[in-house]
Amino acid sequence: MISFTRGLIFYIGYAISIVFYSTLITPFAWLLLPFKQRYYIVTSWIRFLGWWLKITCGIRYELENPEDLPKELCVVVANHQSAWETFFLQQYFAPQVVAAKKELMYIPFVGFTLRALNPVVIDRSKKQNALKQLIQQGKQRLNDGISVLIFPEGTRVPMGESKPHFAGGAMLAIKAGTGILPIAHNAGLYWPPGKISKHSGTIKIRVGQLIQTKDRKPKELTAQTEKWIRENSAELCQQSPLSIVSAN
Repeated sequence: MISFTRGLIFYIGYAISIVFYSTLITPFAWLLLPFKQRYYIVTSWIRFLGWWLKITCGIRYELENPEDLPKELCVVVANHQSAWETFFLQQYFAPQVVAAKKELMYIPFVGFTLRALNPVVIDRSKKQNALKQLIQQGKQRLNDGISVLIFPEGTRVPMGESKPHFAGGAMLAIKAGTGILPIAHNAGLYWPPGKISKHSGTIKIRVGQLIQTKDRKPKELTAQTEKWIRENSAELCQQSPLSIVSAN
């Protein structure tokens, strides 16, 4: 009951804040500022959400190895356990855009703010078109000096379950001539997908080594990153005190 009440309070603040940003902050930033300046103003909403999440739900997050964050542009691939990573991973690779399905653009207030961040918008109704959109738009963002965040599972996958990774991220990195950076986290423990309830604790984020893509094949790159992400996200989940309590 406590976790549900905490989550409900969080979402009330979430709703009020996104209406405020999308009506008073984002329009002016979008009209008056180029992308990189606009990015830091619009994403101040994410920084607010991080503070509000800590206050209401007791959820913090910690990057295990910040020294391994690369300085160069890259395609970032991460596991997708909840909505948490769609917001907060952006703080570590700014400026960065996320590959998002077009349906998200039509969500009231949220879609408008997301569009201001210049995402890679994908229509998943036709797989071949979706891949072309990812590569074309993704290459343009990288050419503009902006890293791209991709969730290769394509949808949120609850803890303990798995889904094959799509090769789009690897194909984009190869065609753009950039590296792939795998990221693992255990956000699903604290922010379960599709639920209001939130559980207090510290989300752990782990950065892998930047994988070079020259003379590599998409299939082998995808297999390599998938193996690393699965193993490390499972390890992070097992290390969490919350997973130990849940098991007992």
